[in-house]
Amino acid sequence: MSEKAVIVDRGYRSYTEERLGRRGAMRAIVKEGFRRVLGLRRKARRKLFPWVLIGISSATAFIFVGLHWVAGVALGPSAPDLPNYGEYFDLNSGIAILFIAFAAPALLVPDRVEGVLNIYLSRPLRMVDYLIAKIGALAILVLSFYLVPQILLHLGLSVVSSEGFLSYMGANLDILWKVPVVALAYFGAHAAVAVTAAALIPREGFAAGAFFGGLFILNGIGELLTQLDMAGSKYAAFIAIEEFPRVIRDWVFDIDTVDYLIERSGFDQWMAVPATFGVVILATLIVWARYRRLP
Repeated sequence: MSEKAVIVDRGYRSYTEERLGRRGAMRAIVKEGFRRVLGLRRKARRKLFPWVLIGISSATAFIFVGLHWVAGVALGPSAPDLPNYGEYFDLNSGIAILFIAFAAPALLVPDRVEGVLNIYLSRPLRMVDYLIAKIGALAILVLSFYLVPQILLHLGLSVVSSEGFLSYMGANLDILWKVPVVALAYFGAHAAVAVTAAALIPREGFAAGAFFGGLFILNGIGELLTQLDMAGSKYAAFIAIEEFPRVIRDWVFDIDTVDYLIERSGFDQWMAVPATFGVVILATLIVWARYRRLP
């Protein structure tokens, strides 16, 4: 050892604050997921796309309320039945698909490509905790995307209703369970495909395109296969994953919007429920198999 060597006391102290453990680490991942998707604490260009979609989604709720108000004022009791909560899902789901296509790859791809998973998985976090936190962040964001405009729509329709605010709210209590159930169906079917694409494809843009295009390509494949004159061809209707939540929506709200492929193939609407669960389970197995092999 050199005679000139010097030991300098830098005042090192061990960590004395509360250790938050796995739950604290998972909460941190969820919060970081919000920031990443919504562009919080990031440049303006990272905020533009998600917030434009959020703004459009909220604006459509006010447009629906405006249509009901104009019809009520102009036509009164003779006003025709206008699109309502169930039909609004059709409009908002198109915007939500774009949001999911952006959000799922943004949450999963960068950590894998940039090689930071090992940092996350240094104790006490496990891979399953990491995935639960990431998908939890996606669930909160997407369900909020569906539910907040529905809340605005419900409050708006209550305000413009000729029955009065409280009477309208009391007469439509079933909305309190129907809307969340249908929102879960939309999230389950669409997010399952998006998360699978994001888990398998190492580029955010390619993963988003695979999800967005894949949904509608599967619809077309299902349509073609069900028209074949062969035994069991009707079961190809269950390839049309994008339609599952729409069928569930019609079943829950007891409305008839379009004869979807499942219905045209001779299946009852409720069959879309186990089909959606099947898609979620399959996606879970694929994503877990992919991530558990990662270092």
